[in-house]
Amino acid sequence: MGFGKAFSSEVKNQTDIVKVISDYLPLKKRGKNYVANCPFHTEKTPSFSVNPVMQVFHCFGCSVGGDVFGFIMQIERCDFVQAVKLLAEKAGIPIPQLDTKLDNNELAERREELLQINSWAVEFFQAQLFEGIEGKKALEYFEKRGITEETRQLLRLGYAPDKWDALSNFLRTKGAANSQIERSGLVILKEQSSGHYDRFRGRCIFPITDAQGRVIAFGGRVLGEGEPKYLNSPETPLYTKGRNLFGLSYAKEAIRKQRFAILVEGYLDFAIPFQEGVQNIVASLGTALTEQQVKLLGRYLETPQIVVNFDPDNAGVAATKRSLEILLEQGYKVNVLTLPDGEDPDTFIRGHGAVEYRQLLKKSQPYIDYILTQSMREHDISRPAGKVETLNAVLPFLSKMRDRVERSIYADQIADRLKIEGRVVREELKRAATNRLPQLDLAKIVDASPILASEKLLLEVILTNESLQKEIVPYLTTELFKDLFTEPIFTALISLIETGEQITFESLSSLVNPTKRKYCEKIIAELMTGTSLLANLDEQDLRDKALGSLSSLKRLLLEKEKAVLQSEINQAQRDGETARTTELYLKKFELAQQMRHLLGE
Repeated sequence: MGFGKAFSSEVKNQTDIVKVISDYLPLKKRGKNYVANCPFHTEKTPSFSVNPVMQVFHCFGCSVGGDVFGFIMQIERCDFVQAVKLLAEKAGIPIPQLDTKLDNNELAERREELLQINSWAVEFFQAQLFEGIEGKKALEYFEKRGITEETRQLLRLGYAPDKWDALSNFLRTKGAANSQIERSGLVILKEQSSGHYDRFRGRCIFPITDAQGRVIAFGGRVLGEGEPKYLNSPETPLYTKGRNLFGLSYAKEAIRKQRFAILVEGYLDFAIPFQEGVQNIVASLGTALTEQQVKLLGRYLETPQIVVNFDPDNAGVAATKRSLEILLEQGYKVNVLTLPDGEDPDTFIRGHGAVEYRQLLKKSQPYIDYILTQSMREHDISRPAGKVETLNAVLPFLSKMRDRVERSIYADQIADRLKIEGRVVREELKRAATNRLPQLDLAKIVDASPILASEKLLLEVILTNESLQKEIVPYLTTELFKDLFTEPIFTALISLIETGEQITFESLSSLVNPTKRKYCEKIIAELMTGTSLLANLDEQDLRDKALGSLSSLKRLLLEKEKAVLQSEINQAQRDGETARTTELYLKKFELAQQMRHLLGE
């Protein structure tokens, strides 16, 4: 009894023979292959060779050779089933519970039945493109999206009619039993009664294949309005989410030849570039990239290299960051391509062509530059605390860079881009980078970056002058002290005042986030025990100083808003949005008036 051909093939697809054998032997690179002294006979000169592209090994001394299963069976002295199980465990692939009622042949037959059903379903979906008004609309959709007839036939695209039982009736005419149809995932069981209905209705169909080109699942995009926009097959004995890459069976040879892959998100982001000649490309099937997908792709790359080209919206940025973590952990060299004007690979190539897309590929950013750019957009780098938050957002990704010297060099480049002049800050950044620390020592940074005089004065007024405290605190909105090093102290002070609790060192400290408590306690202690900024000032002078400090913080806030507005104006002008541009210019004018008012002009 065993796991069946489908499961063993999946395990093999998810396994890199070089990494497996490296656990047993010290392999050395020689040309395109890896060599070592053979573990199966005694020798002084290496004759044992591993081919990473073909995923096979061979010893020219004793003639032992085979695939990764053959190696494990030889080295572990086990049978095939045990080898499959061992490799599945190494790859983190859940091992299916063997049905004791079915022998190995019957399990294989079930999977073959599902492959046959999927093949019939492809036949049905393709034929529906030429049936009636619905089929015509589906054809028009593919044509509108730039899909040629050749590409449509290559990818076996089709259409599922908006009917409850069209596909299931067709499958029954082919001889499929209801139990087989239900195991395929192509239908949904009724909840209140017996029977089932078609899963895909009124959708353009994108067959999902495994690395060998066999259809194992389907994706459907709704034609017209409706939710969800995209719908995929559920998990079946053939298909497990997160273990396949859309288009890999078509792209694997191009990936091998070009020695790097392009990772995109959607079906059309794969189809249009592939159609136009950019063929070293795969799509992540709309799910978060997984370790199994990365390992599968690695089988076709001698040196793992990839360009991630997801959508530039917020969801795409988040997906890019998640993908980077997994790719870096698996030893990939990663670049990121962000297309201009918010375009995705599909729309960009249709609008500008494959030649221009390839030119942008050559200019894609090393992943750390991409992360820094995104972090600079998300934090206010005009303020010291904003720069530190930016650095702390970058450090986890910088730490995944394997070469210590390279991490140190990038630390200097990051400091330059953020215009960090302080020696202490630069040294702390370099120390964190070379030692793979997750964040900077904020206490050291604060010591090297003294807080603004306006921050310090306002804090001291609130701490020491109860009458002015009541006058000043209502003007202290969270926007004014956001991203200041002293933000946690302002927040804690206002909280204590609003609840009527006594303001002490302990009560303030207890309300500060533990990750920021150390440096905040130093500032609080200095404010409570150090030389006062307010000494020898009468009440009116003190009020004037406090209100002036409020104006300073307000001016900093308006400067930040002005920079954001200008960025939005630039984007609106690039997009040709005249009305939007005018609206933003009016807001900028109002902002300028507020700033002049603050300056007393």
